[in-house]
Amino acid sequence: GVLPTIAEQEAFFFYFSPDRRQRLIDNLLNRHEYAEFWALKWADLLRLQKAEVSEAGVYKFHNWLVDAVATNKPLDQFARELLTAQGSTYDYPAANYYRACGEPIKAAETTAQLFLGSRIQCAKCHNHPFENWTQDNFYGLTAFFNRVDRKPGPRLEEEIVYVARGGEV
Repeated sequence: GVLPTIAEQEAFFFYFSPDRRQRLIDNLLNRHEYAEFWALKWADLLRLQKAEVSEAGVYKFHNWLVDAVATNKPLDQFARELLTAQGSTYDYPAANYYRACGEPIKAAETTAQLFLGSRIQCAKCHNHPFENWTQDNFYGLTAFFNRVDRKPGPRLEEEIVYVARGGEV
């Protein structure tokens, strides 16, 4: 997250121990700046923007990301919490992902790129010529996100994310 200070550098160079490198790495990984830095990276990947999510939503979602990094949350748990989030975007900050994505097609494209490691945009119009993604795959994934719906919450700029009874693409 940040460069080491001069004092930290000197302490490292003059501390002769076989595990000094491991101790330094552990200390750096436990710093708050490390979690803040990677939360910003994830916020960019998850398309977190004040215009889409609201200022309070961005704040809560960012804090959720910082906590996920600081506690070393496993990626499968992180993805599960993000993709299955429901309820108030203030009480369950991961639900802000659906505000950031906005529409089902954008959510499907973002999720596939982040968690499947593949860009599936080509399959929107035609079967991908070099990958195994078909239009059926694309619209099947998009249909999942089309069932995620939102409604205004009781607090200012709050939204409630819930699973709708139906929804096709």
